[in-house]
Amino acid sequence: MNIDNILQQNLTSEQYKAVVDDSKNILCLACAGSGKSRTLAYKIAYLVAKGEEPESIIAFTFTEKAADSIKRRVAEALKRLGFSENIVGAMFIGTIDAFCQKLLGNIDAKYRQFDILDQNRLILYVMSRRSKLGIDNGKGYFKRINEFVDAWQTMNNENIKIDEIKQYDDKLYDRLKKLSKLMIEDGYMDFSFAVYLVVQELEKIKDEDGSYIEKFKYLFVDEYQDINPIQEEFIKILSAFLHTLFVVGDDDQSIYGWRGANVQNILTFEDRYQNVSVHKLLTNFRSTEDIVNVSNSFIKKEIPIQRLKKEITYNQNGNIHDLKSLWFLNRADEAKWVANRIKSLIGTTYIEYNSDGTERTKRGLTYSDFAVLIRGIHSKNGENRDVQFVNALRELNIPVKTSGEGGIFDREYAQSILKTMELLRDGEKIDREKVERCFNNYVLPVFPDANKMKYFQVLQDWYSKICMSTTSARRKVYPQNFLHELADAINLRKLKDETALRDLGLFSDIIKDIEQTYVSIDTIWRYREMLNFLQNIAKNYELDSIDYISKIDAVNVSTIHKAKGLEYPVVFVVDLVNQRFPGKKYQYKGILPTELMRNAIDRGAYGNSLEDEARLFYTAITRAERVLYLTGSEIHPGLKTKKKPSRFIEDLKDLNIKDDKNFTELDSKIDRSSRFDDNELPTNFSSVKSYLTCPFMYKLQNIYGYNAAVPELFGFGQTTHTILEKLHQKYKDRIPTEKEIYDIVESTFMLKHVFPSKDPENNPGSYERAKNLVHKIMKEYVQMYSEDFCRIRQDEASFELLVDETLITGSIDLLLKEDESKNISEAEVIDFKSMEVPDNIKEFDWREMALQVQLYSRAAKQVIGENVKTGYVHTLKNNKRVPVPVDESSICNAIDIIKWAVKGILAEDFPMRACKTNCKKCDYKALCRQEREQFKRKDKPPVIYTPTGEKYVAAFDEECEEF
Repeated sequence: MNIDNILQQNLTSEQYKAVVDDSKNILCLACAGSGKSRTLAYKIAYLVAKGEEPESIIAFTFTEKAADSIKRRVAEALKRLGFSENIVGAMFIGTIDAFCQKLLGNIDAKYRQFDILDQNRLILYVMSRRSKLGIDNGKGYFKRINEFVDAWQTMNNENIKIDEIKQYDDKLYDRLKKLSKLMIEDGYMDFSFAVYLVVQELEKIKDEDGSYIEKFKYLFVDEYQDINPIQEEFIKILSAFLHTLFVVGDDDQSIYGWRGANVQNILTFEDRYQNVSVHKLLTNFRSTEDIVNVSNSFIKKEIPIQRLKKEITYNQNGNIHDLKSLWFLNRADEAKWVANRIKSLIGTTYIEYNSDGTERTKRGLTYSDFAVLIRGIHSKNGENRDVQFVNALRELNIPVKTSGEGGIFDREYAQSILKTMELLRDGEKIDREKVERCFNNYVLPVFPDANKMKYFQVLQDWYSKICMSTTSARRKVYPQNFLHELADAINLRKLKDETALRDLGLFSDIIKDIEQTYVSIDTIWRYREMLNFLQNIAKNYELDSIDYISKIDAVNVSTIHKAKGLEYPVVFVVDLVNQRFPGKKYQYKGILPTELMRNAIDRGAYGNSLEDEARLFYTAITRAERVLYLTGSEIHPGLKTKKKPSRFIEDLKDLNIKDDKNFTELDSKIDRSSRFDDNELPTNFSSVKSYLTCPFMYKLQNIYGYNAAVPELFGFGQTTHTILEKLHQKYKDRIPTEKEIYDIVESTFMLKHVFPSKDPENNPGSYERAKNLVHKIMKEYVQMYSEDFCRIRQDEASFELLVDETLITGSIDLLLKEDESKNISEAEVIDFKSMEVPDNIKEFDWREMALQVQLYSRAAKQVIGENVKTGYVHTLKNNKRVPVPVDESSICNAIDIIKWAVKGILAEDFPMRACKTNCKKCDYKALCRQEREQFKRKDKPPVIYTPTGEKYVAAFDEECEEF
């Protein structure tokens, strides 16, 4: 079967036309459930089938989670077209900011060691440098911090130059200028700054030939309706050098205007780009005829002008369907009806269909098939709006997950630890009686096995670390250690309720963010800053991020924004009352000068409008596959005024929507089971390899989110590797001189968590000793391996290795030997490590490194087409290059080992594999009972071929069997 036949067999006629179109600029309008991801995947695979180089392809997704899904779909499409699935590793598929950081690293390797800060970490960064930025810490401190952070991000997102602010607000200009300078000096970027910096670099390019963007030809942008101005500027400049720009989106689902997204990008695409080809995917394969007709009628009525014309059709109704709009006397009645309706539908037969209409699977509806969507959960007056719905579900013993139950520190386990940490807030005011009261009142009731003597000792030790005289030198004091030591003292390992592990895992993740931006919490005022962040900002961290990873089979109570991109067999859109949905109109309220924000304000960005609310409602109702219930109520807790139905509900009155409250049986009942979600698949090699040492360690790290305590020279490996890359980046055709090596190290070396000495010449400290070591390493490396710089190109390439439908990601260090004509004559995989090994290599454990090199070798062969005959681990501290077996048998075993681990992860098989050798070096001893548990399954993974012979993975070490 030829490629064209395969495409037509797997795509609709409209999808097919979009895939084979070779126009310069293509707009693909894709309604909800229309198969846009499939179209995007086959379009990318089609280019490869036509002979285009995979590395010429860029695809931007809205989130990393969406990127993983697209990668898997591209891999599947490549396989159907007869190509290796692993070719996807040569492409870039990910978020815009991740691509920008990668591009900056290609321009200058120093950017590869920069940390990307999300919203919470950016707030922490500003807090940690507030004195340098001139931000007072008196009354209203957190309000000022948030306003300043918002101003920084909005300035970048709107592509406003810092110098433009000077004429309107000198003080704000000075602070933003200082923040820009500090972030570059300290090695940090946030998402908005990464894109802004790349735009500055792209504007310098006059001709792509010979530039760092030369290899790129195709740019795909998913969720184009959610692009903000700086992202659009980036897309416009980059696409001018490319062969094709292909954007996919739906203006009706543009719901992020409040954070800067500009729906005008998609509405005016044909006006701003030349020779645009438009394709419309207007068949909704997700929802029933009634749901499609209601959503289509609604959006056309609400915003007939500020939307692109679309006539959406449905594909089929499936075996069940229902659509009702209901009004209740009070919210309690509304919540009870929702809960009882869910209970009545559990086990209802639900048939999943293939694209050709044939039956794929038949199963009974389970709890995770239901979503209860609310415009906004948090309320300024009284209890949160989800409370009665959650309570009504729990009264019927229906499991539920919601982000409305408060922040992490509203829950007893994390609250107990926070109250313990608060004991040290006032330094010398602490005494034994206060500690005793906290232990008896807040610790023992929650952690009944807590060790009082250890608890007191931990607090004494940390009092000494935090309250030591500030006249002494800066010290390395990391709160992650504090959490681990407290976990040991309270005997967390003995608690059978895994909710405690989950909650404190999120606590650990928050502390990791603190440690990323604060070099050390070594004074009482820095310690107070940490506590202030935990009390005031950390409430933004959400428990549901852990719940989703944990695959809980529960009804999802969520805001509509969080449900974007998801779909459910049964959806309830609740709390549909006037003045709440649609919400009130408001405009930009930030501190940037209004004169510079005029364009944003005029388009309604950073505010709310009726059009925004209509798009949000449309997005909510199109999450439903077969069953949709729209509900509201008149009387609400804490409110004297009776509520009226939402105008959106009123606008649907003319449509054929049922209004009876009967619990109609939709089909027969069968055993319930969950739908497989490909987002549950593990994707990162670093996490998967931890499963091979101890599956329980994998669970602590990747299910619950625990982080290890900061090592002595945290970041040393990264900066060493970055300097090595920069040497190869700059000196491609000759050997660098000793002076050139020195200059590269001096300009690039960066350790964010080690303090430089105040007198480096006479009294060098850890920082200076580490930098001198890197000078020595690089000098010796160039001397010993000078041939690496002669007609040899050193690349770090990312890869995606498909293992049983799971894409395992990683990166490859390649040495590509070139002939006189610049053709590759030989390829070597080298795993550079900033460590040293003993002269007798048999004394070292090579398993993880050997496995990594073997997987990289397979990826290198299939991704870049080079047959890697040699693989090495290069330990930089003693510049030893150890060969690793990369023959076919070794590689096949490595892949089978990863398959074995993936199956165990998906089966939630996480036994503790206590072993004297492995437990001794484990970072999570305080959280583990260190028992030797058996796997649920009996099969054993194959051996790893290491430099010292055949070895089983560490979880099966024979010396541990009697531990």
